[in-house]
Amino acid sequence: MAIQIGLADDHPLILRVLRQELTRALDVTILWETGEPAMLPRLIQQSPPEVLVLDLAFAGAAFDPASFVRETLARSPQMKILIFTAYDDPVWIDELIDAGAHGYVVKSDDFSLHMVDAVRAVAQGRPFLSQTAILGMTQARRQRRLTDRERAILRLAASGHDNQATAAALGISHGTVRNHWSNIYAKLNVDHREAALRAAEALRELPRADAHVRHELRTPLHTLMGLARLLAGRLERQGRLERADAEELIEQIIAEAERVDRLIDEVTR
Repeated sequence: MAIQIGLADDHPLILRVLRQELTRALDVTILWETGEPAMLPRLIQQSPPEVLVLDLAFAGAAFDPASFVRETLARSPQMKILIFTAYDDPVWIDELIDAGAHGYVVKSDDFSLHMVDAVRAVAQGRPFLSQTAILGMTQARRQRRLTDRERAILRLAASGHDNQATAAALGISHGTVRNHWSNIYAKLNVDHREAALRAAEALRELPRADAHVRHELRTPLHTLMGLARLLAGRLERQGRLERADAEELIEQIIAEAERVDRLIDEVTR
């Protein structure tokens, strides 16, 4: 019987490449895909997948993946969650595995070689880590002084979200967020938000400050690699490329290359 999966990633081209890689396997069926984390609870309730393939970041959304994994598995303990992301910081890897994720694939680890095996493994209840994730787990710091919730609040703050957005993302009140900040300040011996973020990063309670920038730069690069695999796959199956297909893929490659160029400009100013 085919493994039923849901896909959650906010980059349409990554979803397209991922769809191609997975649908090659006769034992995998894609139930749905989305780029909006707010849609996930409804989609999971309406069409529960056996395996959810989940990215960690969604542009503009206040989303804490570790909290989402914990809460989703508490409601749907039979479901498996496979993280599929450009984030390779050991703190992220350790955090998500600790939250209950059944696997972690870093997109730079040539995911075309791993995704079907990863889906099959976690569907059967076996953990799956790509090579970078294995290395990250060996480097992760496990001794923590902050709670899961306190780290979630810090991660959202580091992404630029205020207390109101944080409260909405975590399903708690504004006052509860303020109380958590008071506890964070006390535990880290600081008295303002920026100092708390710096201290948490130094203690490896938070991923590196450049993790988001690395993610933004790597996403279009992974898309370029995925598009190259699409071209290679079509050539292998068809022996040639139709003009319309070639033109479409070339346009997408140019667009992603231009996006990389803009991002490099932004981070080197």
